[in-house]
Amino acid sequence: MKIRIVVDSTFRLPPEYVAKHQLEVVPLNVIIDNQTLTDEVDIDLGGVLKAVYDGRKVSTSQPSPAAFKRAFHKLAQAGATDILCVTISSTLSGTFNAAQLAAQEITNVNIHVFDSLSTSIGGEMLVKILVEQVELGKTIPEAIEYCLPFQANSVILMAMENLDSIKKSGRLSRIKATIGNLLRVKPVIEYVRGKTHINHKFRTEKAIVAFIIERIKADLKKVSKRFIISISHAQALEKILRIKKTIEEEIKGIDIHVALEISPVVAINLGYGGIGIAWCYD
Repeated sequence: MKIRIVVDSTFRLPPEYVAKHQLEVVPLNVIIDNQTLTDEVDIDLGGVLKAVYDGRKVSTSQPSPAAFKRAFHKLAQAGATDILCVTISSTLSGTFNAAQLAAQEITNVNIHVFDSLSTSIGGEMLVKILVEQVELGKTIPEAIEYCLPFQANSVILMAMENLDSIKKSGRLSRIKATIGNLLRVKPVIEYVRGKTHINHKFRTEKAIVAFIIERIKADLKKVSKRFIISISHAQALEKILRIKKTIEEEIKGIDIHVALEISPVVAINLGYGGIGIAWCYD
């Protein structure tokens, strides 16, 4: 049995990690003024953020089933007998459905499509757990079974620098966004088990960090064996290093992994200067 793993581009795995573990990455698309660009191929994070703040029409789209079919065929031809495909949450994108449609048309290899119910750094952690288990000799069902508690006990917090990206997406009126920015409102999006909540609003970085610390402390009390935590950003490296230092000083014994910058696909909604922190545990 030879297992290979396919992921989508929202997880932003480091190129050296992708190469070392022979992962196949299927990119999502960024659409700017009706021009379709391939994530991290035709456009990067800086280009996406510039387009957003230039007032251009920016959106995203999932990969086509054909893109997944090409990835599956490639791995099958390379000798794979089983393929595990991990996607961004089905509640956020049609990527999972596209992968399923493609898998149904492939008959010469066993394909398991796994809905991460996550994205970005949260999904990255789950992918790494699955890769770890497969490389320990687990079958795909066994690797998924090991991963499920981490998936069930996972949290992503995305803290925006301001309300500009919400305004530009049309989810907030210009007047409300202007008032909110004058008041220095910094919303925090909480993503838990496939559901998004925008019910936290703060006015200072200090308040955001205090909130994050309390959430982490609460979940640490529930940990049975492993606790994994990671932080990322949208062109705000100094900020996340400062936040990482504060959290690690407050909560002894945790080591926060600094991930790559957040995927351009995710950053469209997060905005310039935003940060993301995620953790999971069993």
